Amino acid sequence: MVTVNVPTPYHQQDTDYFCGAASAQMILASVNAGALLDQVGLYNDNHSHSIAEGGWATGPDGLTWTLNNRQNGKYFVLDALDTEDSISRMICWTLHHYKVAPAALVYGWQHWIVVHGADISALPASSTDHAFTINAFYVNNPWPPVPGGPGSPPPHSTTDNCGTGGNRGIAHEHIAYATWRSTYMTGVPGGHWVGKFVAICDPSPPPIGRGAALPYVLRVSGGPLISAEVAVQKAREGVAHYNLAKNPAWLDAFELKGGAVASEPILVQRLDHQDSYYYIVPQGKAVVAIDAHTGEYLQASIHPGIGKTLASASLSALTKQTHNLSIQLPNQGGILRLRPEIVTPHRTLVWKPCRESLSPFFPFQMLTQGNRQVYVRVDGPVFAALHDDGRGI
Repeated sequence: MVTVNVPTPYHQQDTDYFCGAASAQMILASVNAGALLDQVGLYNDNHSHSIAEGGWATGPDGLTWTLNNRQNGKYFVLDALDTEDSISRMICWTLHHYKVAPAALVYGWQHWIVVHGADISALPASSTDHAFTINAFYVNNPWPPVPGGPGSPPPHSTTDNCGTGGNRGIAHEHIAYATWRSTYMTGVPGGHWVGKFVAICDPSPPPIGRGAALPYVLRVSGGPLISAEVAVQKAREGVAHYNLAKNPAWLDAFELKGGAVASEPILVQRLDHQDSYYYIVPQGKAVVAIDAHTGEYLQASIHPGIGKTLASASLSALTKQTHNLSIQLPNQGGILRLRPEIVTPHRTLVWKPCRESLSPFFPFQMLTQGNRQVYVRVDGPVFAALHDDGRGI
């Protein structure tokens, strides 16, 4: 297995809809020798040039315009291709040949991330080379927003605390290719780019015809879920299979030198996939996601502090913090007062890609009172609804 990597600084988005601005900030810092541009200005560029279709915070055309307008020496191209396989190979080719980290539109059309590396079986010979296998991607996910919104931190710098733990962002994320296909690069569901798989790369003009996508079969069995003990073992096997310990940053994160023992796994139900569950296995300063049906490795993240956050986020603790809480309901729905006597907690944590959580490592406790659901994210915030209809947020 070969790993290609483009060193790309990590920074969080300054608001809950600045993912495109943060992605531009990271990519431009990489190609402009570390110079950091302000996210407010980048967002204004992105948003004002997202003209192909309304409704976007950062549209694909807007982000492409910004990346080409704010630097010299690179030529960024908006690739809206017909298959996930094609765009994924284009990303690998861009990383290897052009030494640039592409921006990828994921979760349908909800979110922008930066792909800075890939585990592949061999180096690609072209953007249409099908002779190599993609095993995983390394990404910088700019979510969650910095605490306090605009003005906190910025200004960003090479020594800011983005990605340092707690709610300081998700740096150093590793995503198995099957997870990439099923959860991340799923295609635009409607509008101008309907049915397309979108990334902003630095390639030659793309040739016509990319080959067919490999069929994806949702890996769900009818049997019982694997046990927590098996999940821990599968997490270790996944880390070993992808040779994450050969990367010094990952070695330290997993605390493999000291033989760290994984913490108690946490079961999470996917709200957007029928009968789909995964375990989060905290280990050291990292967390690993494992399919709860098959034990398949899904992804991992270096996220100091999230293990402790998850360990303290028991169902009873999350439920308790909402007792007697009053929540403003959306669409002028009034105020919902949570009553501890009648609130019913869901038996597992839950998650789907949404504005309120753009990482599977930040799931929710779902509480039901009457016909209403309330969602308590593991790091504390409480929401009356989960919004999965954002575009480029």
